[in-house]
Amino acid sequence: MGKRDVVRILQKFRLVLEKKIRVERIVLFGSWAKGMAWEASDIDVVVISADFRGKDHWLRSKLLGSAVYNVFAPIQAVAVTPEEWDAKTMTICELAQNGEILAA
Repeated sequence: MGKRDVVRILQKFRLVLEKKIRVERIVLFGSWAKGMAWEASDIDVVVISADFRGKDHWLRSKLLGSAVYNVFAPIQAVAVTPEEWDAKTMTICELAQNGEILAA
């Protein structure tokens, strides 16, 4: 799997997600964003959506997990609100700050 494949997978992922939520941004981080991925690397992303407001971790994970299941790809996704992203209150937001924005 190459970077183009990852971009195509994430485009499909976004389309599936958009059936349930409004996606503001998808940020790719980790080995694929750094150009250090290998064949077995998963695809690390942060999904930013105002629709995650008021939803607990489990409901957010369920929404993302359903989309991952439908795309059938090794995606590790984390759901955050725009406020959580901007405040960088979650460690994952800090890690992904230098990531690659694939959907905006």
